[in-house]
Amino acid sequence: MQAVGDSDLLMGSPNWFPNSEKAPLHITGEVNPEGNWDTVSKSSSRRGWARQRLQPIGQKVLYPTAWAPFFLLASAAPLTFPGRTPDDQTVATILFLTSWLLLTPIINQKDGLPNRFPSFSSKFHPFDITFIALGVLVFPLHIFIDSKIGWFSLLFFCIAHYKTIQNIVSAANRNSARWLLPIEVEDYSEDILSKGWRSISNGHKNGPLAIWEGDLPNYTADLVGVTRGEVSFVAFNLKHKSGILHDPFSDCFTENQQFRTLLENPPTKISGEIWPEHYFPDEEE
Repeated sequence: MQAVGDSDLLMGSPNWFPNSEKAPLHITGEVNPEGNWDTVSKSSSRRGWARQRLQPIGQKVLYPTAWAPFFLLASAAPLTFPGRTPDDQTVATILFLTSWLLLTPIINQKDGLPNRFPSFSSKFHPFDITFIALGVLVFPLHIFIDSKIGWFSLLFFCIAHYKTIQNIVSAANRNSARWLLPIEVEDYSEDILSKGWRSISNGHKNGPLAIWEGDLPNYTADLVGVTRGEVSFVAFNLKHKSGILHDPFSDCFTENQQFRTLLENPPTKISGEIWPEHYFPDEEE
C-alpha cells in the first residue's frame, strides 16, 4: 500500500492516467455499492468502505504481449530456411524463449497471496498448461522418430500461445481495485463477519483474515488485513484465478447474477473507524 502517497491512496496516482491532470473521479465500469453497504460516499462522518484503485495492469502487460506472437512465428524461420544464420538451432531457441518471456510480466501483477483454486491448471493461469505440456512431450519425438514431428510440437505451442494471450487480455481488461475499511485491530473477530464469510485468523494481522465460502466463476473473494502507518484496514479482495485483483464493484460483476449473493451485503457487520482526513485532500481545500 506504499506505492502512492496518502492523498492518492484511494483515487490512484495521477501518473496512472496520462490523459488527465489528476486522477478522474469516475472510471468507465465503476459502480457504487448499493443496499446495506456503508460507504464513505454515503457517510457524513466519513465512515465505511472506500474503493482503493490499483495501478492499471493493461499498460504494463499488453504492449509486450502484443510482440510475443511475432517472436514465436520468427522462431520457425531458421528451421524452415536453414543455413542462413550462424547457428539455426540457437537462434530458433532464443526467439522461441523470447516469445514466452514477453508473456511473463503479468506474473509480477499478482497479489502475492496463495491461489485458492483447487485445479492444477489454475495454479499456472493465465498460461495454458495443457497445450504447453503437449508441446513439451511431443518435442523430443522429432529427435528419436522423425524431424517432421517437431512441427506438431510447434503447433501445440502456438495454440498454447494463443490461449495464453487470450487469458492475459481477459485478466487485464478489468478495473483493478480493492475495498478498504479502517478498523481497530481489537474489533476484528469472527463475530463481525457477515453470512457466507469464514474467518481463518483469530485476530487482525497483515495477511488473509477470512474467505468467501460461496462458489464464484473464475474468482475467489477474501478479506485481507493491511496496515498503512498507524492505520489498520480490512481489505475486500476479488481475485481472478490469474492472481489479479479486480474491482468487485464493476458493472461486469454487479450485473452478473452469480455475484449477487457476494455483493448484496458488506463482508462485515460493522462500519469501522473514521477515515483520517489526509486521505481526502480535495475536501480540505
